[in-house]
Amino acid sequence: MVALFPSGSILMRILHGRLALWMHALTQLMGLVILLACVGLGIHLVQEVQASGLDLFKEPSVNYHPIIGLVVAACLLLQPPLGLIHHAKFKKLQRRQIWSHLHMFNGRLAITLGIVNGALGLWIAHASSKVKTAYVAAAAAMWAIWMLTALWSEWRRWRTAAQAEQRRKSAGAVSF
Repeated sequence: MVALFPSGSILMRILHGRLALWMHALTQLMGLVILLACVGLGIHLVQEVQASGLDLFKEPSVNYHPIIGLVVAACLLLQPPLGLIHHAKFKKLQRRQIWSHLHMFNGRLAITLGIVNGALGLWIAHASSKVKTAYVAAAAAMWAIWMLTALWSEWRRWRTAAQAEQRRKSAGAVSF
């Protein structure tokens, strides 16, 4: 998960045209299916623990992990409809709308929360130091690559718009 969702976002930024859209959508949908399976497993584990007399949602030292997991799942379930609305509006108007920004912000928030929640899950599970270190290193590297790709893409988008504006102004200038 720490690599799948960011990779889907990166593909949207580095590929072009329909290929970018389809690779992004397929990667993110595959991630969503896996996430929902993980949520199902998490709910099952919480019920198993409750059967033993302990309620994880009432245990302050561990209750944040399942709660954050459910919030991440809810945010990511919103992504397909937001993405479809964004795509339809963008295709029609050729510019970003509120749906575009909601889709990007919600995705960035959910993925970042999910990465943090993965580390919290390892801490709760008392994973070895090597496992936690490997996860944090891989997650930090993936998050950094993902964010740098997003920043590069936005800069490239801004630069292209600025160049088009400059050409428009130059074409409209009259020289004597």
